[in-house]
Amino acid sequence: MPSLSDAIRYAESPDTGEEELRRACEILALDTRGDRSELRERLRAHLDTMHAERPVVCLNPGPLARRGMGVGFAVPRPGSDEHAEVFTAEIALVPDVPDFAAMLAGQLEVTKALVATFGESHAGLRYAPGKWSVRETIGHLADCERVLGYRMLRALRGDATPLSSFDQNAYTESARFERRPIADVMDEFAAVRAVTTALIRGADADGFAFRVPVGKGSITARALAYLIAGHERHHQQLLRERYLPMLPSASGEESSR
Repeated sequence: MPSLSDAIRYAESPDTGEEELRRACEILALDTRGDRSELRERLRAHLDTMHAERPVVCLNPGPLARRGMGVGFAVPRPGSDEHAEVFTAEIALVPDVPDFAAMLAGQLEVTKALVATFGESHAGLRYAPGKWSVRETIGHLADCERVLGYRMLRALRGDATPLSSFDQNAYTESARFERRPIADVMDEFAAVRAVTTALIRGADADGFAFRVPVGKGSITARALAYLIAGHERHHQQLLRERYLPMLPSASGEESSR
């Protein structure tokens, strides 16, 4: 489990490059603008506010992923009439970016860092009785993205055939993710994300306005793209704010928060 001293060493190391520092800031939900020195200063200032005995999110989940920057395009933000109201909050979490697929690739790096922080030893952690474990949360993200991605495929191909809704809780229960290593579940999610980003990169920008019927309503392809991104960001927030404080401190005592 990463410690504050590990994070400080990584931030201050001359071997940590600008893009790695940018990813570290993104992992900690900090501003990612600026050059190498600005990023390092921002990261170090944030780490200075943290308690030495509390675990921190892993800042180096592995080699930088190839994001394909500069080859994608912006997906226009959907209007409120393009999706059900229940999705509004998650869609609002997504920023306006020039390359939507690259943003999704970057978000996956953040999720990988969070998973690495908990590791196999804490993958079964739940912040309250009846809540999903860390492992089940990642499996849930993979399942939902499969469903939402398929809906987006239908919309991008101009197929208006009505689609049924699905029960996310039943899916998670049936999947029995707790039988599997967290690394395996994360690899599955990464494979699903690769399909999603490829679909978006290969689509025509004007095709995202198409609306597909789902359940008792309908949703556009661009709303589905934003929902995929926002859903992951929502669960990243939960992992940081609800699950991370439950990890034991350096002294071995669990947080009372």
